[in-house]
Amino acid sequence: MGDQTPGRVGARRLVGAAGLGVLVSGLIVNVYLAVVARALPPAEYATFGSFWALALVVGFGAFLPLEQELARRLPLPGDRQALLRAASGAAAVLAGIALVVLVGALPIIWRSLDGDVSVLLALGALCVVSAGQFLVRGTLIGTDRLVRHAAVMVLDAVLRLGFAVGVFIVGGADAAAFCWALVAAIVLAHLPQLPAAWRRAVAWERPLSPGAPADRPSVRGLTRAAMPLLVGSVCAQLLLNGLPVLVVAEAGEANEAAAGVFVAAFTLAKAPLSMVVPLQSAVVPTLTRLIAADRRREVVVLLVKGVALLGAVAAIGVPLAFFVGPWVVSLVFGADYTIGGLDLAIILCGVLAHIGLVVVTQVHVARGRHRDVALSWTAGLLAAGITFWLVPGVILSGEVAFGVGSAVGAVVSALILAASRRRPAEERNEA
Repeated sequence: MGDQTPGRVGARRLVGAAGLGVLVSGLIVNVYLAVVARALPPAEYATFGSFWALALVVGFGAFLPLEQELARRLPLPGDRQALLRAASGAAAVLAGIALVVLVGALPIIWRSLDGDVSVLLALGALCVVSAGQFLVRGTLIGTDRLVRHAAVMVLDAVLRLGFAVGVFIVGGADAAAFCWALVAAIVLAHLPQLPAAWRRAVAWERPLSPGAPADRPSVRGLTRAAMPLLVGSVCAQLLLNGLPVLVVAEAGEANEAAAGVFVAAFTLAKAPLSMVVPLQSAVVPTLTRLIAADRRREVVVLLVKGVALLGAVAAIGVPLAFFVGPWVVSLVFGADYTIGGLDLAIILCGVLAHIGLVVVTQVHVARGRHRDVALSWTAGLLAAGITFWLVPGVILSGEVAFGVGSAVGAVVSALILAASRRRPAEERNEA
């Protein structure tokens, strides 16, 4: 075990660098959202907030499986050139799926975007550019280039903020300008990185994970392996970002301003997730190596420490959200944005439960148990849907549904993981 210590220290250093990059980019993104909120009235911000949430569903949700599969497969034996070619084909397939889903859900999306054609076109463009974005991210993570990955994320956040400030200065008063500025920032931050990331991945000579099977990648095989992750990822984004869209769509004109306030407050309260969620794929290569080396006890210790940390944050954060949160929301977004402390406390509880669900599901990804990922997120989304239907009041139902869905998903995922430890013979790579 002693000869593995340097690698373990190096892995921690790389994940720490990625975490720092995600932290910095997350803070910048939240400043960016505050700038957009300052530039737009609450009713118009509701449209942008819907676009933002939908962008995460059809962008992040659709293409995260590609990032996760590259993060898991690139350290394993196999032809990396063929893997990257297969990943490019899979990215095109996922882009097509995202566009089809967008068209299929057009009646709801059209209402949530207030019938703005330009915003809808920006959403379609984002489905296409996200393919390149997550191909770059997965390649960097899978080859342990986490410092470069962090730098790209920071660059993306800086460009988003810079473009938003530019739109604000020239007097952009509608949501469409900010939506297209977001698409432009993603393109400029990621696509120029792809050729170099591809070349370095092919030439990468990192020691392979012990006991890993040889990889024979193909577009069909990679897409098929990503399908359970796609189900889980889309359910995750619907749980996290679909509820605000549903709240805006169901609020109606009479409650449109209140829905805009909810979207702004929800965005601020889930700020920790803007740092945790992008980092989830970065831990997959490390978890994969630990599991392959039969060091599962270390994985369990990490999970226990994570639960203890979430409990400590809840003990401090929930009272702060109740007493101080409303003032912070008004300070960040403006005097027109007022919300109760109880609302923010409920949302924060959901955020902490969601973080727990994200962390546990990454262990399933590293184990190659992609169906367990899908099952966990599907259970959470179903619980959220039932709760949203049962709880009266469109705003309150959105807040409670998010927390209940995240908690149910986390419990289901933890139970699946506990059951799997009692049958180690089933630990195998499904992909």
